[in-house]
Amino acid sequence: MIGGLFIYNHKGEVLISRVYRDDIGRNAVDAFRVNVIHARQQVRSPVTNIARTSFFHVRRSNIWLAAVSKQNVNAAMVFEFLLKMCDVMQSYFGKISEDNIKNNFVLIYEILDEILDFGYPQNTDTGILKTFITQQGVKSQN
Repeated sequence: MIGGLFIYNHKGEVLISRVYRDDIGRNAVDAFRVNVIHARQQVRSPVTNIARTSFFHVRRSNIWLAAVSKQNVNAAMVFEFLLKMCDVMQSYFGKISEDNIKNNFVLIYEILDEILDFGYPQNTDTGILKTFITQQGVKSQN
């Protein structure tokens, strides 16, 4: 189960934050920024463990998606979810960019409410999601 989901820009600023478990605090956000995004050496592993917290992360252009868990979680399931989340966002508003995420933050929170239930992935099929979430994404001009 996913304890929290964070979307960062290239500077390490949190654009989207959703916490599903009480054991994930604000310090987890800062730890990821310091140890992964602003690391002196490039972080090659998609899984980073910091203070007994696992960070599963993918990067799309200049955006980082990070799922956080303090429990023993199936890494393949978390990465499948993160990649499907990228696909869903692209289907709603095109390229995953900082401007598109800022312009569609309400839509992203609505998507997260539909596809994650207390940290457990539910339905990530874009066709089915579009029957529940009918609002259109805003595509930036860039």
